[in-house]
Amino acid sequence: MIKLFYNFFEKYKIIIFFFLTLISITSVGRAFYQAQLISFDFHFSPSKLVAEGVNHYEYILDGNHNDGPDDKIMYDQNGVYAQGLFVILIPFTYMGWDNAKLVWSILNIILALLIPLLLCKKFEIPKFQTLLIVNLFLISTVFRIHIGYGQQTLLALIFLILPFISNSKLSIIFSGISFFKFNIGYVLFLYFLSLSKIKNIILSAIPCIVGWLIYCLLTDTNLIKNLFQPIQLLLFWDEGKAFPVTIFSLLKNINNFPPIFALIIPIILNFFVIIYIKHLNDNLYKLSILCLSALAFMPHQIHDYVLLVPLLIFSVKNFDKGICKINILFIFYFFFFLRIFSLMYDTQPWEFPYGLFGYFNNSLTILIVCCCT
Repeated sequence: MIKLFYNFFEKYKIIIFFFLTLISITSVGRAFYQAQLISFDFHFSPSKLVAEGVNHYEYILDGNHNDGPDDKIMYDQNGVYAQGLFVILIPFTYMGWDNAKLVWSILNIILALLIPLLLCKKFEIPKFQTLLIVNLFLISTVFRIHIGYGQQTLLALIFLILPFISNSKLSIIFSGISFFKFNIGYVLFLYFLSLSKIKNIILSAIPCIVGWLIYCLLTDTNLIKNLFQPIQLLLFWDEGKAFPVTIFSLLKNINNFPPIFALIIPIILNFFVIIYIKHLNDNLYKLSILCLSALAFMPHQIHDYVLLVPLLIFSVKNFDKGICKINILFIFYFFFFLRIFSLMYDTQPWEFPYGLFGYFNNSLTILIVCCCT
């Protein structure tokens, strides 16, 4: 069936590209419109607190984020990121909420175009395949949710891919910005560690160190105390908040199970996967597995499945391989089929990381990791 579809595509690709482009423009327009209405996950308010000299980690840990009339944290902007993210978002806080949403959504759309184009150019993907990949991504449900909710995953991804498209010191340094969203960037740290590239670890740590120092300076916070506050906020998050189904969340929900071990165990499992693939010659393949393993072993919402873009590129490039055909079906499941299921079951796509679908989705992701390695 897949081969028939591929042959049909080759025969009518000009017409298909024309309609795909029209659908992509519509999808981008809808995502942009939703971003002006929503952008709930754009971390504007924690960054505003930092700009005002308030430690947002302490603000939340002290129970002030209660959705009350005096709550200075908007929506679900829970601040569970590294200090540097809130430092680099400070300029947005001087624009006001509406203008900040506008600028951030435009930046996100640019990143959504730039990431696949950079990877396709680096790994010599033909023009028609590049256009196909970009269009498939832009019409995906995960793209629209990501843009509409003002997420920061594409920001992390653009910096995570840098060491795979350039060997310069500057690329290694800036790749550390991906660590700001540590449930994604940690895989790059583990990758450098698996190769014993201590120099790369040190260089990539520079953005985090600089962000941490500036954060403490702005909020007049003790350096040592603040160093551990992002993890503290992650591990001791409000008991009423549910994590997407992963090994981490399952372990964390066991009574009297130490939260720190719930974090360490999946990281160790992920590290074994990275050790297994570290000597592969294909950098695109390694990048694909890194992003895929982050989705498998750490909690992620549906919008984080934009991390499947490298795997999409690899699978389209190597479509003749059996595993790549399976990968395409897997990617289409998250990009398109979940939206269909949401209509069938009268739910929303962002609810699928939880409950029975959450168990299925995470098990499926782990299975694909195993198949690819």
